Amino acid sequence: MVVGRRASRREHLVFLGAGLWLMVGLCLDGWAHRHQPELESFFTPWHAVFYAGFSASVATLAVMVIRRRSQASSLWDAVPTGYELSVVGFGIFAVGGIGDGFWHTIFGVETSVDALLSPTHLLMLVGMSMAVAAPVRDAEAERSEAGTSDALTVSSFLPVILSIGLLTTGVAFFFLYANGFSNWPTTRTYIPNESDLLAGFGVLSTLASTVILLTPTLYVLRRWHTPFGAFTVIYGVVGVFMAGLDAFAEPWQILAPLAGGLTADFVARSLRGSRHLGLGIGLLVPLIMWSVSTLATHLAWTIEWPPELWVGQVVMAMLTGLGLALLTRQPDAGGT
Repeated sequence: MVVGRRASRREHLVFLGAGLWLMVGLCLDGWAHRHQPELESFFTPWHAVFYAGFSASVATLAVMVIRRRSQASSLWDAVPTGYELSVVGFGIFAVGGIGDGFWHTIFGVETSVDALLSPTHLLMLVGMSMAVAAPVRDAEAERSEAGTSDALTVSSFLPVILSIGLLTTGVAFFFLYANGFSNWPTTRTYIPNESDLLAGFGVLSTLASTVILLTPTLYVLRRWHTPFGAFTVIYGVVGVFMAGLDAFAEPWQILAPLAGGLTADFVARSLRGSRHLGLGIGLLVPLIMWSVSTLATHLAWTIEWPPELWVGQVVMAMLTGLGLALLTRQPDAGGT
């Protein structure tokens, strides 16, 4: 059977299945660190799942290369289009993983924010991100060759959707200390000049999560006519993993991102082809997403912030989205 240089849809999905395994292992390890702070060993069941997912990802790519080796002039040429940086990423991940074992042996096991800022962990994030983004790079190459950006179906665009979802989840995971969807600072009584630091942390967490979700959204919209449901899936994947880190005790961490993704899908369909698409996304997605988050948090825990704060943070998120949209806005045909 003749196998082309470009990976098939099935190969993409199998590779992303291994990437999902890797992400589950990462989040299981994160859950263990959050809920079992007494954990003091590198050799844990959570690390086993995590590194098994890495091994499965490497094995999946190796199979793709082996299938193409007989038709390629070299081993490197047998790597499917878009997966070249995945090979590099796996190497970076391996260096980070080996270094992590030594790091834990020398300095102990991190259990909180220090785990998210550990240099070896960040090295693994870089490698993992480079690897799981392969279907996006492949789709970029296909788009460049075709020279068109026709409307796509969910089925044909699924590898890109899942790839972006996993990539965004990885970034969101490493910003857990600024997770705006777990908006607990809003439930603390605000006392001017005494609790300003906590209030500022709550607002900045909301803005950080806004940037993490809107950046890939605007990136995708500049390149493809996305099918309806694409962003609901991407945001939903992020929401499920974020809520899972708290054992799904805060289900609004799923509801709010889903509301944001659904809003992005509606705006993308309504303003398709318009230069104002990015502006609509930048303003409406934060408005709906954080309004749902605020309402859900209030119903579950009761918000103690004054209106100036909880309304203001939604407005600030909208202004942040507007700024991102303006930075990524397509220029006029005449260059003005």
